[in-house]
Amino acid sequence: MSEDFIKLTRQQLYERVWTEPMSKLAPQFGLSDVGLKKICRKHQIPTPPIGHWAKIEFGKSSPQPELSQIDEEDLQEIRLFRRQFDKPATSSVPAPDIKVNEKLVRPHKLVDLSRQRLRNAEPGYRDRGLQPVHGEECLGITVSKKSLTRALRLLDALIKYWESTGGTVSAGKPGTRFSRGEDIVELCLTEQTRRHEIPNRYSCSYQYEATGKLTFNIDSWGDGLRRTWSDGKKQRLEDVLGKVALQLDVWLDDFRVRRLDRECEERQEKQAAVVRQSRKEFSKKEKERRENLDSCVDRWSKSQRIKTYLTTLDDAVESGRIEYDDEQFHKWREWAQWYAIELCPLTPNLPAPSIHHVPPPQNTPIQELDLTSDARSCFEQARIMDTDELDSLTKEELRDRCGKDIWSLYREATRILEGLGYDVSDRKNGYF
Repeated sequence: MSEDFIKLTRQQLYERVWTEPMSKLAPQFGLSDVGLKKICRKHQIPTPPIGHWAKIEFGKSSPQPELSQIDEEDLQEIRLFRRQFDKPATSSVPAPDIKVNEKLVRPHKLVDLSRQRLRNAEPGYRDRGLQPVHGEECLGITVSKKSLTRALRLLDALIKYWESTGGTVSAGKPGTRFSRGEDIVELCLTEQTRRHEIPNRYSCSYQYEATGKLTFNIDSWGDGLRRTWSDGKKQRLEDVLGKVALQLDVWLDDFRVRRLDRECEERQEKQAAVVRQSRKEFSKKEKERRENLDSCVDRWSKSQRIKTYLTTLDDAVESGRIEYDDEQFHKWREWAQWYAIELCPLTPNLPAPSIHHVPPPQNTPIQELDLTSDARSCFEQARIMDTDELDSLTKEELRDRCGKDIWSLYREATRILEGLGYDVSDRKNGYF
């Protein structure tokens, strides 16, 4: 993705929408398929109906309407920038119905590979009677031999559904990685164990028994996002597989927003660093100019004093008050005159130093700034119109206008202002 925006014509976006499914195309722009469809609707670009790609896959025809001509000039070009990134409202989307086969028939290639490696695995001392694979490409499954077939059937159904919606799945060493575009979430399937104490004469040891109860676990951190699903007294993982798939998308959306925010902060810092370096170079050149001016004044003053002294000396010699008439004196007098002229910066004239110009700050509307999601939401809520207004606010005023404490908000505002040429030397770049 470019540092500023992606620019497309209506014709270009129309061709891409009808060449590739929305679920695969949208992540390339940092969007959900819902967000991309909204943009197409706004710019009057027809999109494939439900079932279009299934018909194409089975060799059937599906009508493709032509792109209509429109007169609105502002709709001819599409710019996909940070502020247009939509976070899908997955909470209102019903969970898909994912059926798990009673037998493992024509398994996915990753499931088949994992089945072979897990069957040959031997439980270690620390594996609590389960059969994980260490250091080899395999899906993230840690279960007993008795539960292995069920675990494979669960992942086989989930992986096949995920790929049918445009996602991709890969195996780690071990691990099960679900992805859309650049973002990846890892899912583990484990079996719960029950510990039994085995008393002996000197100390206690333990024996672990597999319970047959399986758990899906997302191996990552997410603020308030669900991470686990387990077999219970009434619930079976087969019944919640659709909810697991839905939550994987929620996690990927969260990862995408966090990644885009990191990229946004990197762009902000890069722009601020350019201006920071420019100011550093200006300060260096300013110091050099002043030192050069002081030196020129000192040399000019010394040159004038030497010339005055030589004139007075010449008068004294001519009047006879001082007798200097040998060849050595005349040579010295000629050298002294040359030295006085050489000292003077005005003779000969030296080229004037180039003046480094620092452009004035660029007052920019808030909606045109490259902001993180939290900062954009806060600035819009505070009705801050442009960067001149943002620069005028103190840390306390900004916090009061936004109505809540966000520790990084003031720092982001400082980066933005510095990147646009504002003087931020008096701002305390700290926390709320």
